[in-house]
Parts: sequence; structure tokens; C-alpha cells
Amino acid sequence: MKAAANKTGATGVETLTLSIGGVVGHLELAGAAAPFMAQVRARYGAFELPPATGVARDFSLRLELRALPPPGASSARRLAQTEAQPLVVIASGRSLAAKRWDFEIRLAGRAGRDKRVAYRGEGKCEASPFALDCVLRVIFATLLPRVGGMLIHGCGLRHAAVGVVFPGVSGAGKTTLARKAPDADDVLSDEIVVIRRLDDGWRVFGTPFWGDFARGGISMRSWPLRTVAFLTQTREVAMTPITSSDATLRLLSCFLAFATDRASVERSLAIAVSLCAEVRSVEAGLTRAAPTAIVFRKLIPHLGPEVARKVPPANARELISEFKALLNKQRSYGFRPKDKKANTWLKSGESLAVQRPGVGGPLEPGDVLLSWVPGATPDEDALACHRLPANGQRDVSVEGEVLGRVTLVARDGKTRPLPGRIGDLARFMGPMVALPMLELAGR
Repeated sequence: MKAAANKTGATGVETLTLSIGGVVGHLELAGAAAPFMAQVRARYGAFELPPATGVARDFSLRLELRALPPPGASSARRLAQTEAQPLVVIASGRSLAAKRWDFEIRLAGRAGRDKRVAYRGEGKCEASPFALDCVLRVIFATLLPRVGGMLIHGCGLRHAAVGVVFPGVSGAGKTTLARKAPDADDVLSDEIVVIRRLDDGWRVFGTPFWGDFARGGISMRSWPLRTVAFLTQTREVAMTPITSSDATLRLLSCFLAFATDRASVERSLAIAVSLCAEVRSVEAGLTRAAPTAIVFRKLIPHLGPEVARKVPPANARELISEFKALLNKQRSYGFRPKDKKANTWLKSGESLAVQRPGVGGPLEPGDVLLSWVPGATPDEDALACHRLPANGQRDVSVEGEVLGRVTLVARDGKTRPLPGRIGDLARFMGPMVALPMLELAGR
């Protein structure tokens, strides 16, 4: 359940706010049909921020969607069009322009009082998920290096409490490796991942930019990057350390980069040099039949002693996004709050549970709802509790997205409506959920 601000049906404009690699982009899609939006949200849903005013955006783009050619259109004419208008990207200073046979966009950046550069622009695009995906890849690939990050052609996997990236060109085995992961949720992407340096070091993020595996990360959560393992096909599994200079050259060949101006090239080179100087790099010789367990057994000596150390999400936004993903997967999450004041109205043997909407029956007036309310910055995102009004309609004054219903779990294991004192719950819900979420997000 999301606020009505998420779309404006009267004007045919749908909005979508995405956070990929910590870069936030807001899209206004004019003329978007319901089937098209269903496809878009199915692909980008794990990276979509709930609607809320005041969220700091790195870029805002309004796209006028135009209809696809009819099914009977000449394929020869279509092919000629694609060959005549290949992708062209021009990036200079604080401007970005991109054009291809199926879209054209322009963005211009302006620095605010906090010196943060925000880009705004508009364009036209065919109402095709493939065209929109290319638009997003171009924008994120261009803006991420400007904040110390990059899009990399590679398979990203979560292992224990860390992340590993396996860069490789087409045919190197990225998708094959992703398909062999014991848990598909550990695959951050089989095609393109984000690597970015944050305050606590280098991290790897999942993306919705996937290949044949047809799924990417399940949330905005990032993981500490411990090793970059460059894929090669060999007769037996082997991990061979390589020098930082060798790793830098290999990494540059796996950059997803569209801008070729001097400033962009120098920026990408500096990021690659810094990353390869600070993160272990190996040549990962793999066979197509080798199971993932053997791959990581060989890789363990190169992951460092921190592999089992749980590192919390980088910020509240990542934490709540991960909680949402796991709640959707598990359908409910029960816990006993550690806050002493909250325990004054919980009896012995009782606990709380958050049930995703639809579990345990439809929402009813008086139910206590837990919502994700984004803040201006990722650290300001919060959880908020409120009761469903007597009329059963969503309170439009409450921004954000409803994650679930909070219920009381009695000693006999049965769930019951939460008793009164919503004021106390609203004050303590954030701390109550945050600690269990930290434990849960470590998985």
C-alpha cells in the first residue's frame, strides 16, 4: 500500500523513485500504460523508494513515452533505424545528453547549498522496458563515478557477511556462476553490479541490471567488498593473486562507461586504481561444472579474516529495505523488543510480530500499521506506526509505504490485535525493530 502521490492517474503520469548504488533518481513517466508499469515495477521494485516529500534526489527526469511500432511493422525498416541511430552519449561538466533510435534525453546539473549536484532533465522514450533500462544504465553509469562509484560488468555474490565481485566479459561465465548459487537471493546480479567507496570502505550493491539470470539484488543493501575475482575458464578451479596494476587494467575493461570525455576517463581511472590498491584481487579460474561451494572454498584464503564479521547496513535506508525484502520473503517476522519501557505492556511469554499486508486476513480499522518513511538522506529514513482509521481508508497524511501490520503474539503462539497505547508504540517502534532487524539483515 503506497500513498496516492506515487502516481497521478488523471494526467497519465506515473512516478518512480529509485535508489541504485546509493544514487537516487526520480522518474516521471508520461503516458505510461498499466501493463508497462507492471513490468517496470516488477523489475525495479526492490530498488524503489516509497513516495515521500523531501527525499534528496541526484537526478529527476521526465520522459514522454511514445507507443511501440505495431506488431506488423517492417522488421527491415526497424533494423535500418537501429543501425542509423546507434547510442550516442555526450557528457561534459554538469550536462548529460544521450540519444538512440528509441530514446533521447538531456540532463543538466546544478549545485545546491550543500554543494550536492542535482540533475534535472527531460526526454522521450519508447514505452519499452528495454529502452527504459538503457536510459537508466546510461544515467547511473555516468553519475556514479562522480560520487566515487562505478557500474561493473560482473557477477556479484554475497558470501557469509561480505560481497565478492567476479568481473568478466561476455561468455566468461558470470551467469553460469549466478545460476549455481545455493540461494538465489545471494546473487546481487549476474551482469552488472555497483562498486562504491563509502565511509567504512568499498562496498558492492545489487542492481536491477541483470542478464540471462533475469533477477538481481533483492534490496538496496550493500555488502563489504572483500575480493575482486576476475573470471577465466580453466580445467580446474584455482585462485591466483594478481598485482594491483594488473587488476586495474582488467577492471577498466569491465567498466560500464558511456562518457568518453577526458574528465570522465580520468575519474574512472582514479577509481579503478584506488579500488585495486585497497581490495584483494585474484584471477578466478573456474570450470563450468564446479559448484559454488568449491569456488568459495578456494577463495576463502583471499577473503581475509573479516569474512565472518557481521557488518551492519551502511545506513537506515539500506536497513529498512533489507527488512522489507526479508519480510516479503518470510511473510511475517516475530521478535521480543528489548526496550524496557515497551515491555511494560507486554506480558510474560508475549512478543510482537510484523505481518506483511494480506497475511492473517485483510487490514481492518484499528490495525496498527508499520510504514517506511524515507527521509531527506538515507540516514534519516525511519519506521513509523499508526492506526488504520475507523473508515478503513489509508491516512493520506502518513507518507511512505506500509510494510505490514503489527500484532501481538500470545504465549500460545496465536496472533491477536495489538492493544492500545499507540503513542507508546509509535515512540518505541523504531528502536524496537532496529535491533532485531540488524540481526536479521546479517542473515
